Amino acid sequence: MESSFAFLDVGFFTKAEVYPGSLGTFRYRFKREGWTGGGKIQAWVYENTCFELAEHIETETFDWTDEGVAALRAWLDRKLAERGAEPYRIPYPPASAPQAPQP
Repeated sequence: MESSFAFLDVGFFTKAEVYPGSLGTFRYRFKREGWTGGGKIQAWVYENTCFELAEHIETETFDWTDEGVAALRAWLDRKLAERGAEPYRIPYPPASAPQAPQP
């Protein structure tokens, strides 16, 4: 089975210093430091909320090399399998039932 993160390669991380993303409710974030060959990529996974409000964050740092990016893809696939994902939804509180008008 192909990785859900097959699009990630060494060149992907040249597009931005910080990159947030999601697969449905599975949230992730990358931050690069340095440049290819000698740099690092830090990755976070967290629950279906914005990064700043997340409480259940896991993080790992990888070398910015072909081997490091392959390890990053494998780590993300494991985290996706552990945490699961649902189709995207906004986590609003449940609506209360409408009340009957008072006479």
